[in-house]
Amino acid sequence: MAPNPECGDEVPGPEKIMASTIHKDPEVTLFENFVSEEEVEHLLQLCEGRWERSKVSKGAASDLHGRNTGAAEHPLGEEGYGETRTSSSVHLQWDETIVTERIAARVAAVTQTKLAQVEPLVMLRYEPGQFFKLHHDGSMRPSTVFVYLNGLEPGSGGETSFPHLGFQVRPAKHTAVMWHNRTVGGEGDMRLKHEAKPVLAGIKYGMNCFVNIQPQRDASNVTVYQQTEDGEPLKLQG
Repeated sequence: MAPNPECGDEVPGPEKIMASTIHKDPEVTLFENFVSEEEVEHLLQLCEGRWERSKVSKGAASDLHGRNTGAAEHPLGEEGYGETRTSSSVHLQWDETIVTERIAARVAAVTQTKLAQVEPLVMLRYEPGQFFKLHHDGSMRPSTVFVYLNGLEPGSGGETSFPHLGFQVRPAKHTAVMWHNRTVGGEGDMRLKHEAKPVLAGIKYGMNCFVNIQPQRDASNVTVYQQTEDGEPLKLQG
């Protein structure tokens, strides 16, 4: 379904997104100003009264992390509850607000994939003591963009830790971190296993933006433009 043009149309986006490489091999990129404060407030309002316990993907490791060519019959596992993840989630629908479409377009642009491959966005809430233990996002997802909707003070926990790479990212509002989950052969790159460390103080709000190897919808009616340095829009898709 097409997004509701009357919902979110007045919400401004970020002025300029800045990118920096924080790990070279495998590449991990940090974006500043990926979302605006107004977009964050708008999305959190949509989530009121809808938070539910987050689920995890369950299945054979060979199905979730093995070589995935994008075949429709490839097993992707099933979602269920597990003790490894204690956060809350809201799955946003494309027709709720134009803001989700804008953010998905940014995800498609920075991951250099088609808009149709961006999965529906998932809002996340971590309260004190909540976490998501070490996991991999799956070989069915070439890229992940995780957005930090708010920040936490140093020492408040909630970091995204990449233990195999030897670093972690502290939640800072409006930033996003991007990584690529697959090797060139199509298997899951296990170096990108990561975890959401327990929140010690405050509430952490984030958003999962997954790019799937399979198209998730028909997005042929959407045209994606990128703002250039000289202010002229550059057509990317559509």
